[in-house]
Amino acid sequence: MRAIGKGSLASILAVGLNFTRIFLWIGFVGLSIAMVLVPLASVIAELVQDIDGVNLDADISAGRDDYLKLAHQFVNFGVMLFVVNRLLEILKTLRFGSPFVKENADRFRGVGYALLIGQGSVIAFGFLSLIFDADIEIDMSPIAWLAIIAVFVLSEVFREGARMKEEQDLTV
Repeated sequence: MRAIGKGSLASILAVGLNFTRIFLWIGFVGLSIAMVLVPLASVIAELVQDIDGVNLDADISAGRDDYLKLAHQFVNFGVMLFVVNRLLEILKTLRFGSPFVKENADRFRGVGYALLIGQGSVIAFGFLSLIFDADIEIDMSPIAWLAIIAVFVLSEVFREGARMKEEQDLTV
């Protein structure tokens, strides 16, 4: 299978990442709306209760732990959306036949920082869940930390590849 051009692996990955981006955007927008509405749930329930013919028997309340879980997922979706967008930009350069450009090194570095922020948020939300007695699963996977290091290494590889390509282009 070819790596570049129509029907290549890069094109197939781009299609999959574009679908992923759509689902992530839908989730991110939904979580954004929920971040605003969840603290107002009891107020909204009281307003709806005042409408004729509406009877709410359920206790609608969202505690700190619910909001903390929501905030945790909001950060996760934001990080995933950022990473998918950067990967699509990298794949675009691959499909056009010039992946070793300085911009891709910067994109990989951005992915590394985003993943670092994501793992940092796991630690932060883990501490917050202990403080607020929330049920948030803390998964401190050494594989995730190794992947972050690998992305930073790839960033430097692409930076060096871009430098070498630029040097080669200048050679007569």
